[in-house]
Amino acid sequence: MKYKIAMMILVLAGAAVAPYFIKGPDGQPLMSLPKMDSQLSTEETRQTFFKWQDAKGQWHFGDEVPEGAVGVPVSVDTAANILQSVKVPVKEEQVASKRKAEAAPQTIPGLPMTVNPAEIPKLIEDAQNVQSLVDERSKQLQQVR
Repeated sequence: MKYKIAMMILVLAGAAVAPYFIKGPDGQPLMSLPKMDSQLSTEETRQTFFKWQDAKGQWHFGDEVPEGAVGVPVSVDTAANILQSVKVPVKEEQVASKRKAEAAPQTIPGLPMTVNPAEIPKLIEDAQNVQSLVDERSKQLQQVR
């Protein structure tokens, strides 16, 4: 029984790592681990900055410490915690939607608009016509009283 379990574990382990060794039609392994050489910490990726506190107690950061201030060196590795970006495929609907949004008339930020800004002069004229109708009706009601 133990022999069968050990053989099953070996077969499963072999199936899991085989694609890393089996070569495809192009001569490259079917699977490979990503190369991280460009993102490893080197002397070029390490930088030292200084922090110091002024008379008011506020902290400052910079490449050089001003005279009279006591600076504390801070080492930063710019290659630390870098995640490799993944390109997201762009769908045709997204491109069409973006083009449509760019072609739409621009509105004032924060102001909800349901009308094309080019139609505003006509709206003002309509509002003035309504105001004149209201004024006439108001005169008629005052004459009746």
